[in-house]
Amino acid sequence: MTDKISVNSSSKLTEAISMLTAMFREKKFVVVSLRPGKDRTLDQNALWFALYERIAQMTQIGDVEDARRYCKLHIGVPIMRADDADFRDGWNRIFLNLPYEQKLELMGACPIFGPDGFPVTRLFNRAQGIAYTDRIVDDFTAKGVFFGDLLGEVAA
Repeated sequence: MTDKISVNSSSKLTEAISMLTAMFREKKFVVVSLRPGKDRTLDQNALWFALYERIAQMTQIGDVEDARRYCKLHIGVPIMRADDADFRDGWNRIFLNLPYEQKLELMGACPIFGPDGFPVTRLFNRAQGIAYTDRIVDDFTAKGVFFGDLLGEVAA
């Protein structure tokens, strides 16, 4: 039994304490993990997919999955390496010296990491997700990709 709850109000805090108490009474052993901040939103995931689609349409990068792999490797990995010492150490030890094509391949669906590829964006906190979005837009706007209509739709 695994439960996850976001505490953002007094009533949610009470609910979380009740869940923890009930689980402890039943199992007598509970592992608790806490962290501040918000989870990524579905809107953010939808926006990323729309950005990947636009990149695929307006560049020679390939299809949507190629754009996703490219962004994860070139934008997401540097964000995680800068912000998370454990991620950076693991990346440097295991992936740093792999050939570029292999790194890019591992960012997408593969037998080792499953359908989503090597975990990068799913590890983001909210601020990292915002930085990722901003860097995608900045990098690809400089390459002639227009995102204004996508960003306006999400903000509305």
